Amino acid sequence: MACRDGKVTIQLVDEDAGTGARDPEPFRGQSYEAIRAACLDSGILFRDPYFPAGPDALGYDRLGPNSEKAKGVEWKRPREFCTEPQFICEDMSRTDVCQGRLGNCWFLAAAASLTLYPRLLYRVVPPGQSFQDGYTGVFHFQLWQFGRWVDVVVDDRLPVREGKLMFVHSEQRDEFWAPLLEKAYAKLHGSYEVMRGGHMNEAFVDFTGGVGEVLYLRGNTPGLFSVVRHALAKESLVGATALSDRGEYRTEEGLVKGHAYSVTGTHKVSLGFTKVRLLRLRNPWGRVEWTGPWSDRCPCWDALPLEWQEALLVRKEDGEFWMELQDFLQHFNTIQICSLSPEVLGPNPAGAGWHIHTFQGRWVRGFNSGGSQPSAETFWTNPQFRLTLLEPDEEEEEDDDEDEGGPWGGWGAAGARGPARGGRTPKCTVLLSLIQRNQRCLRAKGLTYLTVGFHVFQIPEEVGLTRGPDPTPRPAPAGSVSLRGEVQEGAGGGGYSGAALVTAPGPQLLGLWDSPHSRELLSGLLRADRSVFCARRDVSRRCRLRPGHYLVVPSASRVGDEADFTLRIFSERSHTAVEIDDVISADLQTLMVPSKPLELELVQLFLELAGEEEELNAYQLQTLLSIALQPARGNTRNSGEIGLRTCEQLLQCFGNGQSLALHHFQQLWGHLLMWQARFDKFDEDTSGTMNSYELRLALNAAGFHLNNQLTQALTSRYRDSRLRVDFEHFVSCVAQLTCIFRHCSQHLHGGEGVICLTHRQWTEVATFS
Repeated sequence: MACRDGKVTIQLVDEDAGTGARDPEPFRGQSYEAIRAACLDSGILFRDPYFPAGPDALGYDRLGPNSEKAKGVEWKRPREFCTEPQFICEDMSRTDVCQGRLGNCWFLAAAASLTLYPRLLYRVVPPGQSFQDGYTGVFHFQLWQFGRWVDVVVDDRLPVREGKLMFVHSEQRDEFWAPLLEKAYAKLHGSYEVMRGGHMNEAFVDFTGGVGEVLYLRGNTPGLFSVVRHALAKESLVGATALSDRGEYRTEEGLVKGHAYSVTGTHKVSLGFTKVRLLRLRNPWGRVEWTGPWSDRCPCWDALPLEWQEALLVRKEDGEFWMELQDFLQHFNTIQICSLSPEVLGPNPAGAGWHIHTFQGRWVRGFNSGGSQPSAETFWTNPQFRLTLLEPDEEEEEDDDEDEGGPWGGWGAAGARGPARGGRTPKCTVLLSLIQRNQRCLRAKGLTYLTVGFHVFQIPEEVGLTRGPDPTPRPAPAGSVSLRGEVQEGAGGGGYSGAALVTAPGPQLLGLWDSPHSRELLSGLLRADRSVFCARRDVSRRCRLRPGHYLVVPSASRVGDEADFTLRIFSERSHTAVEIDDVISADLQTLMVPSKPLELELVQLFLELAGEEEELNAYQLQTLLSIALQPARGNTRNSGEIGLRTCEQLLQCFGNGQSLALHHFQQLWGHLLMWQARFDKFDEDTSGTMNSYELRLALNAAGFHLNNQLTQALTSRYRDSRLRVDFEHFVSCVAQLTCIFRHCSQHLHGGEGVICLTHRQWTEVATFS
């Protein structure tokens, strides 16, 4: 083979790489066009087999099959109870969407906000659907789910009770896009009942792929009006909630506590020398409005010119009304804002767009679920992401009559906006969003959202994060590419063992390895910001950070909690972001055949067991290893015996699959001695087992450099119920890795370099041994 310092590296590539934005993925493999064509050919109306119209689609508890609310429910198509049903009426507006008997005002308020922006609405509700031409009883909607768009197909059988739709309906009784959208959302999550209770931002995000954030209000919140005005100017979706500790109830002023409202506009009017800031809100019920100052019939409007009244005021019970800012702050507790992604905003967004990075991850007990306390020893096992901000925000013209020194700096977390002016420090606006994936659908099993959040740590300019003892960045050898499907940005090459935080000139952030030394230094990093930790699907924070380098650490609140997550980073100016991870590679020295001869006693034992065949089968190999390894493993609490299944695996890796000749055993024995030495080194308490953290270090010392995803998979596969890995499973693990990298090296010139595999090919290779 090649030189001792050579490596075999594997790069995973997407099979559709280079094709640009992907089309929405058909949910459960159902193609709207194919279903519609089949129904047209057969003349049969579509009946959805994956979301049958029946009790299970309604719910599991309050809407369960035997519940009082589920009695008398019929499933009907709109044509069966409406003379001329329409999918979307030409005069459709935000006041059309009205709530039914399901406690999902959060969903309806978000849907009403969609109607303000036709481009957003038709992204979710594809046009060209109808109850007239080509009607087949099938409709489809597109929803964002954790980094991808899915196309959800439904039939048009809707739950009806006493002749009326049970849930969402349109103010225009012959319009049905909203109840069908609600059905698609229910199908995506398992039932209608799982939609009971939620937050507007959850629906905002699913409708747009944007990043939702919650602003908690106080009695006096400077800068709020500017926040809302700027958000609406950026085509962000905005909602507000009047929190309640005793469910929904109506106040004397016409508001509903415990209820979600859409915020649909802002306006500033002058009354003499007084400037009044107004917010326009909408109740998704389509009725029950604010009756205080600046309500529909308030005499305050008489002080305004007639043309202003005509432009702003609609005097009818449609659920929409105006409020003065101070009244709003007195009655509402939170503002929820969803900033839209570049994909949805298009090439020329209003109010400038966003730059975005998306990462998928998972917290696994015993591996990288380290809890939320930075002082805890386990905290630094959590996933980590490096964020680099170089460009501060552009300066914006300030509102000449509004104090922008609010809790978000006029639009974000504490701090000033824009480049330095008048002594201000230039800062960067960053939106961080942490989403728990696929948790709402678990409600039927009695599970709920975990308490999660994230910390942001500043990395000092004078500290560089590099691998190995040499702080000087070196170009990677040809083909040192990350398995994660993208080049490991700035990853140093050459051989390195372990890692450290070292002082280096300038911000040379080349990577970070989870070693005891780096943990010790990381715990001293200055925390620049943090989110709240709460039991919501989406936890986000708008940060105002100085240009520089940061470490983002998402975590569950409790050590050992497990969940899938999506982390997204939005910034107004360009940024770089990478997961702190290792390059997937194996040192060629690890794969080379050891040349050390066998001891005479071991040769004699082999020949005695092999007999006339002069080859060992799996049973004979197990006997030999139980004798030969016993003295070397005598200093541990675990005998280290190798099981029959592992011996069969060793035959696959080092023999011909069925048996093992003497020269093959010589190769195997050399590897076993090396693996045993690595295992004993990291089994510090001589218990005969390692935890997942020690396993990663032992694999690294054995010459295998693995990324988080693969290490996580190996940990889950080889650990026992106590989250420990014994010697036999360690041998099985490294034998499989040896076999995989040997197989890959056979396809490389000189046995070293990089090999690119699709995810499908990687699955085939990974099961080769």
